[in-house]
Amino acid sequence: MKLSKVSGCENDNCPAVYVSDAGTAVVQGFPVHMADGLVLGKGEAAVELPPEIVLASVEALQGAKK
Repeated sequence: MKLSKVSGCENDNCPAVYVSDAGTAVVQGFPVHMADGLVLGKGEAAVELPPEIVLASVEALQGAKK
């Protein structure tokens, strides 16, 4: 799988959003293991992202579709 970063910081150790060559989104963030209302299935993981990272990734993904 090849990834292209669409939002997040420039180093490798912080929240970010990537688009894969398969057209899927991959997120990198701070792990969330327990939170009220969070139910994870087998093999799933939850990460926390700041709103500005999410918004920037949506803008980048919309621009890529034009």
